[in-house]
Amino acid sequence: MKKRIMNLFWGIVLIALGVVFLLREMNIIYFQDISNTLWALIFATLSAFFLITYFLSDKKTWGLLFPVTVLAGIALTIGLDDTRMGRILGGAPILLAVAVPFLVAFFEDRETRRWALIPAWAMTVLTMVVLFERFLNGNLIGALVLYSIALPFLLVYIMDHKRNWALIPCLALMVVGTIPLLGMFVFGAYFDIAVVVLMAVPFLAVYLWSKKNWWALIPAGVFTSIALSFILSERLRIPFPSELFLAGLGLTFGILWLMREQYSTDWAKFPALALFGVAVLVLFATNSSDLVGPIVLLVTGAVLLLGSIYDRSRKLAASDQSEGK
Repeated sequence: MKKRIMNLFWGIVLIALGVVFLLREMNIIYFQDISNTLWALIFATLSAFFLITYFLSDKKTWGLLFPVTVLAGIALTIGLDDTRMGRILGGAPILLAVAVPFLVAFFEDRETRRWALIPAWAMTVLTMVVLFERFLNGNLIGALVLYSIALPFLLVYIMDHKRNWALIPCLALMVVGTIPLLGMFVFGAYFDIAVVVLMAVPFLAVYLWSKKNWWALIPAGVFTSIALSFILSERLRIPFPSELFLAGLGLTFGILWLMREQYSTDWAKFPALALFGVAVLVLFATNSSDLVGPIVLLVTGAVLLLGSIYDRSRKLAASDQSEGK
């Protein structure tokens, strides 16, 4: 019965819309001549139609609320146009309207739809940005938006520690959100250095959180090598030292190779040796700063020495265990 009523209802609505657009094509009516008040009434009526559909639906699917709230937001925005309140609100009602269905979805099933709080919170934050953007610095707004979007992911983890995946987007958003803030205090080449260092932070955090995430050391080592190369280039006023960057990558894989007893990283010796070799070739093939060469050689020697000491200590420990048995 409800389905028949709904079909009849929408049949009438669609016929009415078809007549309106036909009259427009026949140049009998002109949309540009319609006042804002009438447009607001039209969108409000369409919103009401979708609301009726929602209540007539056998399964009140929360997704049907999107046209209800968005059309209502558009109606309010148009209706308040050219008024003091309209200038204050701007497009905030439309953004907030997108958040409402997600909130309904969450309250309908709080156990399995906690995820709905993330888009709801994000749209609420964007609404606040539109309302207060005239009073805040642009960089500060960017940081607040990203921090605010990161917050729900942190809450997801706090509510259930098993969902540690939520820490990855949380850390990534917080790091990216810090970049606009840096732009307010750090300038020039040091801003680039600070950004690269920040990019390494989430990967280091992922590794420190669980040593099983050894893979995170690779991007962390890449960004750290870039940052160190930038620092040396800035301090010594030399071109970007490619050999130092390559040596840093070699050191990263060298560290992974030293972890081969705990994890399957014995393969890391191949990229480590290759990168160190290329770094040495680049060092002697270019006219780099006198300090860069010794630095690369020192790093290479340190890796080889540490590897030798590690192997020696591992063999002694294995020997002691066999003698104890």
